[in-house]
Amino acid sequence: MELKRSKDTFKLNYQYRIVPDKRQVYQLNEWLYKLCRIHNLMLEERFKWWECNRHSVNACPIFITHLPELKDQPTYYSQKRATHWSRETYKYLYEGVHSQVIQEAIKRVEDTFNRFVKGNLNGKRSGKPRFKSVRRYRTISIPQLKADCLSVTVNPHRRKNGGTRRDIAYINLPKVGQVKTIYHRPIPVGFTIKAALVSHKADGWYATLTLEDKTVPSLKPPEIEATEENSIGLDVGLEKFWTASDGEVESIQQHYRKSESKLAKLANRKDKKPHKSAQARKLAKKISKHHQKLQRKRKQFHYESATKLVSRDEQVFFVEDIKPGNLSRKNKPKQDENGRYLPNGQSAKSGLNKSINDAGWGQFLSILAYKAAKAGRDAPWRVCTVVKVKPHDTSQICSCCNRFEEKDLSIRIHECLCGLVLDRDWNAAINIKRVGLGMFPTIKRRKRSRKAATKEAYTVISDSV
Repeated sequence: MELKRSKDTFKLNYQYRIVPDKRQVYQLNEWLYKLCRIHNLMLEERFKWWECNRHSVNACPIFITHLPELKDQPTYYSQKRATHWSRETYKYLYEGVHSQVIQEAIKRVEDTFNRFVKGNLNGKRSGKPRFKSVRRYRTISIPQLKADCLSVTVNPHRRKNGGTRRDIAYINLPKVGQVKTIYHRPIPVGFTIKAALVSHKADGWYATLTLEDKTVPSLKPPEIEATEENSIGLDVGLEKFWTASDGEVESIQQHYRKSESKLAKLANRKDKKPHKSAQARKLAKKISKHHQKLQRKRKQFHYESATKLVSRDEQVFFVEDIKPGNLSRKNKPKQDENGRYLPNGQSAKSGLNKSINDAGWGQFLSILAYKAAKAGRDAPWRVCTVVKVKPHDTSQICSCCNRFEEKDLSIRIHECLCGLVLDRDWNAAINIKRVGLGMFPTIKRRKRSRKAATKEAYTVISDSV
């Protein structure tokens, strides 16, 4: 479930499993195939324009090179009208597909290409968009649904022990019809269904409904002043999932590591089968289901851990401002004068990257922020917030005397000359809290030449807390 706040409305995303019949499954798969073809055609047109028109006029000698007429950049509206390319040639791609579904597919192409060319709101550009195969295109976006598209009736049958059964529900998708829905939780009172995302996953079809409530007022939560009593610092790691500044520890689960040998056996069995055979497809589906199970177990663990933290008495959570994608990035290759590749330490770092991705720090921190915001919505007197701080040198400095002592990752116990001996992660969690409260000392790197040693002590400017 995702919580969003627009200017005047309050939105939620609820996901339900749907059970379409054989005709509906065939129709949805046909839609995915056609939308994938449209996606690749629109992306190909944008790439052609980008290669021919991205250079400025003064980038080439105008007295020698002939400058062709510049073409207009393809936009969402121009590609939606499709007047510049023959609709008759690709007429079969539009037959039977809802018009707004096609428009949403073209809109996704525009958003992806703009993030590659211009960047997001922060100016950060994403990677180059890829052409997708049918297996990779798995989502259908339906931007508008009727308010009464979901019909729910009480199940008259009873269980053997006399308990009630789950209600019978059907959702009306445009040009698809009434689709059976596993109605495992009711829609909150006052919310209406606005849009839907139909996704094809390893174990079936799912519909993510966007719910909207215009009656909820947009109240700005009060600002919380962080103090020593109402705040806590969190340090995430691989030996322990997180360590709090008060010494509490959450053990790590390592869901992928525990199933790594089983997945390897399934992959070896699949590789021995003939390519694109029925046996290979069955094993591939089994592997994808197992990965989906691991993903759900990891997400469930993150939700339980975040709920455990939010249920504490603290209101301010200081966490590390880390980027797991950068931490798990591959090492740059090294080459000698003859072009031969030299050892760069990637074989030793591959296991670390696998453990970082298995921990899922980024997903946990986003879930923790969501849980903190939801706690203030459910109980206005229980306002929580998550503050990200820079974790530089928090594991190298003593939390008692501010003495700097450089330690590598193999040293897990912090021992200081002042007599403080405690776990390395615990010391880092205390320093993270001190950074959030403005009590952490200022660090300045000494000036050094390129030939100086890489391991060099830092100077602590402010030794007072």
